[in-house]
Amino acid sequence: MTALDTLSLTKDGRFPAAPVEFTALDFTTSGLRPGHVLEIGAVRTRSDGTVVGELSSLVNPGWGIGVGAAGLHHITRRDLDDAPCFGELLGTLLDLCRGSVLAAHNLPLADWFLGTELARARVSLPPLPAIGTLDPARRALRLPNYQLTTVAGALGLADFPAHQALARARTCASVVSSLVTTHGFALAEPPAPPELPRFTAVHPLPRRENRPVESWLAGLLVRVPLPGNGDAIREAYRDLLALALADQYVSPDEARELSALALDAGIPVPEIRQTHQRFVAAMREIAEEDGVITSGEVRDLGRVAAALGVPEVVAGLRPMAQRQPPTRVLVLGETAAADALRAAVLGAGSQLAKRLTESVTQLVVADDVPRRDPRIGRAADLGIVVLDVSSAWTALGLIAPFEPRTSLPESVLPWQRWAARALMAMGLLVMLLSVIVLFGGAPFVGGAFMAAFGVAALLGGWYLTEPATG
Repeated sequence: MTALDTLSLTKDGRFPAAPVEFTALDFTTSGLRPGHVLEIGAVRTRSDGTVVGELSSLVNPGWGIGVGAAGLHHITRRDLDDAPCFGELLGTLLDLCRGSVLAAHNLPLADWFLGTELARARVSLPPLPAIGTLDPARRALRLPNYQLTTVAGALGLADFPAHQALARARTCASVVSSLVTTHGFALAEPPAPPELPRFTAVHPLPRRENRPVESWLAGLLVRVPLPGNGDAIREAYRDLLALALADQYVSPDEARELSALALDAGIPVPEIRQTHQRFVAAMREIAEEDGVITSGEVRDLGRVAAALGVPEVVAGLRPMAQRQPPTRVLVLGETAAADALRAAVLGAGSQLAKRLTESVTQLVVADDVPRRDPRIGRAADLGIVVLDVSSAWTALGLIAPFEPRTSLPESVLPWQRWAARALMAMGLLVMLLSVIVLFGGAPFVGGAFMAAFGVAALLGGWYLTEPATG
């Protein structure tokens, strides 16, 4: 049930997104598909990240409707008894979205749940323009996986409680802002927000905001390689699996809830088991690569593997004494170069720090960070290596991305730009004419002379584009 008109956000988009306002939308649901919305989070921002408005509310799915995996989203049936239903919240939601472009990380799933809830409320709306952030993130950054938590870390965004819809919507809004302002993404087509009906607004019932989970397993999960397969349901299940593992403890009830959600969504049992095996095997491999595994970490991995029904994956795992400090990098800055380096650190399997602590081995400072930032001085006091972004690639043993020139150097004067373009265009034209003349039976010497002249014109244009040195 489609409720959204999907727009493309790309590097080569022709319509700047700077004048556009976005409303990031996220749902907590009782299932992957089918299911009911239990919580809604929506955040309207300008493209520069300025927050215009927010909506957060629990949603009563109706009498007798279960809440699904309560151990994951922490919402009980009692929490929903006094909450408004989706139809009652629709007026507030549409007022927030009016005139904006919707955004969601897993857009196909958000589209399906929004359309389903509108149908249940017997409300018909014109398709709303919307973008997904998952595919643009794949094009902007090379990461082990593209869960919202991992993308946020690569963009230098703060940790967030991933089980709450409002926190996810805020993070999605920040991802949109970074893609537009820092990475230069634009819309492939102009948005045309439709006229929306007005409904009576009711008071939402937000739940209390919690702090994000901090655990050593959460640090492993952002480094787990999970190649995307384009299936929104399976992407969502892997997100739920990561959410369950992040707090270092998966109860048997949570494991059963996870499997039930996957089965209801049409994922077969062998595939569920295979997904669990890959998750736990990847976490074990990353933990061993770090060079140290404590007895507590061995215990945690064993409990997780047992709860997910794959204890054999961690069989034989033993504590490992520290051979050398694992690489743990903190990158300061909000530039595209800083984002690319953070992504490369994660892609190499190294740890990406969020704060400056004694365990950080390298502090990398981007060009937009003031040199008086107190963290730079503190890093020096702690004996932490301080690097700039360009030197960090080599120091960390990473392969810097190749960025082809897409425009003439800034040191080239305007008249040189026009002359260069004219010479190059003339050179190409002359070379084309020389080919036509030769094929037309003209003497070889004349054709060769024309070709040589064309090459000379091209070289002259190239020479004018090179900035002066010395």
